[in-house]
Amino acid sequence: MTQDTLQPQLLYELDDKPPVMGAAFVGFQHLLAIIGGILTAPFLIALGMGLNAEDSAYVISSALVVSGFATLIQINRMGMLGAGLLSIQGTSFAFIGIMIFAYQKLTLNMTSFEALGAIFGSSAACAALMLVLSLFIRQLKNIITTNVAGATIILIGLSLIQSTLQNLLGSFNAAGGLEGSGISHLALAAVVFAVIVVIASLRQVWLRLSSITIGLGFGILAALQMGIADFSGVTNGDIFFIPEFGRYPLTVDLQVMLLIMPIFLVSAMESIGDITATNNLSGLQTGTPDYWLRIRGGIMGTAFNSFIAALFCTFPSTTFSQNNGVIRLTGVCSRHVGNYVAGFLIILGCLPVVTAVFQRIPSEVIFGATLLMFMLVALSGFRVVEMAQPKFRDWTIVALAIVLGYVISMFIDRVPNLSPEIVILFQFPVSTGALVALLLEFVIPSGDADASD
Repeated sequence: MTQDTLQPQLLYELDDKPPVMGAAFVGFQHLLAIIGGILTAPFLIALGMGLNAEDSAYVISSALVVSGFATLIQINRMGMLGAGLLSIQGTSFAFIGIMIFAYQKLTLNMTSFEALGAIFGSSAACAALMLVLSLFIRQLKNIITTNVAGATIILIGLSLIQSTLQNLLGSFNAAGGLEGSGISHLALAAVVFAVIVVIASLRQVWLRLSSITIGLGFGILAALQMGIADFSGVTNGDIFFIPEFGRYPLTVDLQVMLLIMPIFLVSAMESIGDITATNNLSGLQTGTPDYWLRIRGGIMGTAFNSFIAALFCTFPSTTFSQNNGVIRLTGVCSRHVGNYVAGFLIILGCLPVVTAVFQRIPSEVIFGATLLMFMLVALSGFRVVEMAQPKFRDWTIVALAIVLGYVISMFIDRVPNLSPEIVILFQFPVSTGALVALLLEFVIPSGDADASD
């Protein structure tokens, strides 16, 4: 979901050093724009997996700390790693559905502890493979086309919307449905959704950029007023948090790798758009050798950061597009501001009370906030396709990939004589749809289809 890339008038350029207070203030604005998303992604994965409170707290806190260090690598460039731009890293929403799906399949034959180890070990292997593929990012763009990326992003959004609505229905039933307090729980989610929509529609850019964070805050206040939320005892836990290397026994599962890898590839294509927008907002040229070095460094940095995230047992990292809106608004593209953002993330992650408070937020508040976000994810997939000036062939590929992705995933288990391993690989609509789109790109001839348009 990249922002418009028209260049603002810059107050501080890429390598300028703003005053400490000014840099910290701008960094805090970046934090407000992204903190809701960084906290929500691992929270939803943990919730979908049904992890206990201790494991949930760990993956959320670890995600914050790793996001901080990942941002430092991305903005400061370590050798070939990093774009060297004001590009903030955080846990990716693209992996929510596939991580939950993989966990549910793995726990049919192993313990939760072993399943988490297999997921993180397989994520590390995929990230390492992505690190190598990043060296050939220009060639990779010719394979993961806008049609493939767009269809996959749409499927990611649709699957997350479906999951959120199912979770809301579960909350409604758990609260007693119509006879109990189910309506109140749905009303809370609806209010949070409406507040975020209203704030995101305002002219004040600061408010729009922080709409998710503000919406979550409003939802917490509403939940307290309704007696649904309880934050007592949040300070009773540990005082300080440090991520553990290999907290779970890391193993590599080929099936999980095959499920996750398409999401890594498409996420990389999204990051190219985010980094390009940041590049343009920083007053730098596009298409030059330096530009491609930044793109390659950015994708390699994201892959390396996802590898580190897996080793410390949290979920894959990606670039966040929200910070491009803050750059446009402030006119500050100095990468030194990113050091403050990274510091804020690390500090928050090392304070268990932050995660404890977030875990106590009623799930209806989270679902109400993320429903709009996931709708925008699906919409961004359509925009990815539209930006490439699509023809009839392109929309045909996208439409077939979406439809077949769902149809195949729903009926693959009814095909006789298929091994359980093959069935599992095609039961997740996003990775299945990505594969269908990739195959259709090679099967449907471009010339004939375009001519008929």
